[in-house]
Amino acid sequence: MGYFVIDRSIGIASLVGIAVLILMLVIYAIRLKNVKHAKSLAEKENQDSKERIMEIESNYNSALSSLNDLSGKYEELNKNKENMKKLAYTDYLTELPNRAAFTEMLDNIMLTLRNEETIGIMDIDIDNFKNINDSLGHSYGDELLIDVTHRLKQAMGENDYLARIGGDEFIVLTQNLQDTTTYEEKIKKIKNVFSYPFVLSTKEYFVTVSIGVAFAPKDGKTSQALIKNVDSAMYVAKENGKNTHAYFDYSFNVKLTEKIETQSELRKAIEREEFVLFYQAQMNLETKQVVGFEALIRWNHPTKGLVNPDEFIYLAEETGLIIPIGKWVLRTACHQLKQWSQEFPDINMAVNLSARQFKDKDIVKIVYDIIEETGVNPKNLELEITESIALDDIEYTIATIQELRKIGVNFSLDDFGTGYSSMNYLKRLPVSNLKIDKSFLNTVMEDRSDQKIIQTIITLARNLDLLVIAEGVESFDQEEFLKESNCDKAQGYLYSKPIPKDMAIQFLKKEK
Repeated sequence: MGYFVIDRSIGIASLVGIAVLILMLVIYAIRLKNVKHAKSLAEKENQDSKERIMEIESNYNSALSSLNDLSGKYEELNKNKENMKKLAYTDYLTELPNRAAFTEMLDNIMLTLRNEETIGIMDIDIDNFKNINDSLGHSYGDELLIDVTHRLKQAMGENDYLARIGGDEFIVLTQNLQDTTTYEEKIKKIKNVFSYPFVLSTKEYFVTVSIGVAFAPKDGKTSQALIKNVDSAMYVAKENGKNTHAYFDYSFNVKLTEKIETQSELRKAIEREEFVLFYQAQMNLETKQVVGFEALIRWNHPTKGLVNPDEFIYLAEETGLIIPIGKWVLRTACHQLKQWSQEFPDINMAVNLSARQFKDKDIVKIVYDIIEETGVNPKNLELEITESIALDDIEYTIATIQELRKIGVNFSLDDFGTGYSSMNYLKRLPVSNLKIDKSFLNTVMEDRSDQKIIQTIITLARNLDLLVIAEGVESFDQEEFLKESNCDKAQGYLYSKPIPKDMAIQFLKKEK
């Protein structure tokens, strides 16, 4: 019995041990499963991490590539921006700074200019540049501008800033001027680079410049005022005969304002028909009879009265208004000639042509149309051009005169003796008359040189079968000298001042 109890106890203990062992195995299995699951999860997470890392690396590389692309494009944009700025601030032909660059620089200087500081501005404009373009072509004009740039650079100092601000206009800005009186030396240095010729189309051309000068702050406290004032000074240099320089004076602005006002009034004068013609008689020195008149324009200004052509023709020439004004003069003179020729069929009418009129491409057609419109005899019409106009383009001059001579129109060479008088061109020009400039008559009775000049001109004309008209005859002594020298015709105050048409017809009838 006792044995059985012990044996049963051992069996129970074994069962408990086996149960514990099974439980431990179960726990171990569960743990192992958990470990495997955790490992699987870890491996999966590790794989996911690797994939995420690869994705991140891919994204990083893509971002880096995009960044590089953007950096390249940014650099390209910056480069383009610099190129565009260079284009915007650089003159394409000379590669000098242009007006925009110059104005910006001057703005900056003027903002920081101290009271004791002085800067100089020099506006340099090439004289008669248009003639180079018109006669040789724009390519040679460009070549000249490049050559001018090279020469100007040679005359620049360390404090000078050179720019091209217009077609044939350059400007020099000089900082840190110690003494404005020494600026004259700089001007001379610049003018000196134009003292030797430029070679264009295998020919030598001498070029001159007109220079305006202004100083800041004396002549302007802002960029706009300074540029305007130096420009005014340059135009004064032009008006003073070119190839010179002028320092700005505030009276220039008054004159410029008056000029602008006159230009405006001149336009209105055409619309309001404020112009009138006066007529000055031309006399045959042999018969003492009136053989013709020269038509001379006057402006019947509403407040100033009669204004002489010297005060407004140059403005009409500058603005191009000379074309319609000149056309009006020619038409009015021809209408008057037609009216007078009904009673005086041999009377002539002389009409001046300005440079711009004569160079107008329609000049031949204009003259033809007016002759047809008015019905005048073209043989009684005499057109006058000066020597300088004739020689500006002699081939054009010859061709134009020949076209008009086909219908009988005569030409006179005005102001003869004051220009390039030369047998070489005179024998080629198909003109009918020479007009001796009145400057020779002013001192002819006191100056034997003037007497010889006049006699030589008359002899020359005779040899070329040309008639000679002397202008500015004011005394009987002058008239007698001209007659003895075989001069054909004369006009001047000795016979008549320029007079209105009503007085001119009375003068004609009195002389009849």
